[in-house]
Amino acid sequence: MAPLTESQGTPVQIGLTTAIIVALVFSCFCPYSQAQARQSFTASDKFNIPQLNGSISFAFNGSFSSAKLENDTWAFNDLRFNISRPLGNLKVSAENSNMTIYSYQANNFFSRSAFLRCHVDGLGSQTVNLGLNVSKPTSSVEWSVTIPGPTGNTVFLAENEGWKLLPDDTVFVTGITGNLSIVHYNFGVNIDGNLPFYQAHLIAIVTSIVLASTVAVAAIIRVKVRKD
Repeated sequence: MAPLTESQGTPVQIGLTTAIIVALVFSCFCPYSQAQARQSFTASDKFNIPQLNGSISFAFNGSFSSAKLENDTWAFNDLRFNISRPLGNLKVSAENSNMTIYSYQANNFFSRSAFLRCHVDGLGSQTVNLGLNVSKPTSSVEWSVTIPGPTGNTVFLAENEGWKLLPDDTVFVTGITGNLSIVHYNFGVNIDGNLPFYQAHLIAIVTSIVLASTVAVAAIIRVKVRKD
């Protein structure tokens, strides 16, 4: 495989990532329903994939309503870390590598927004399906895959720079080791109409402020570049 090339994140990309993360943080304060029967796991447990010489593990203790290995892919339902609210459903696989998941959130405010951060050991490949609630396939422009840069900056990888989006909204990653983040953006900002007034408008206000700030910064940078 040819070496990966790095694409520096634009202010708009960084702002959109910030908007998603802000929304996910606020969602942690919302009430949730407790599942009746759950199975627990610890940070030392490994969910092996023998046929692919890979494994999945989590950085924190947690629980799920079910976990099944189907077609060499682990499907976790109602996943939750003990320190967080329910995270959602997740399908993930690893070939010739080991993936440790540090954080994951399929947001209830933005039903099509999701975020996963993990660490990969081994120069293999991984598949990640964030369980988006969509009626049609997403586009690669709605996704970002990032890795840490050499100076601590965030590097945004363009599609085919170590990853690609499959037709079923699964992200296929190959040849990347170390820390890795996968984010899906819901550009429509569809807020659940059943949410209490303060919850729905809090997220809308926060997201609007972040996006407006991002656009302003991008405009300032463009003006400065033209002057220079």
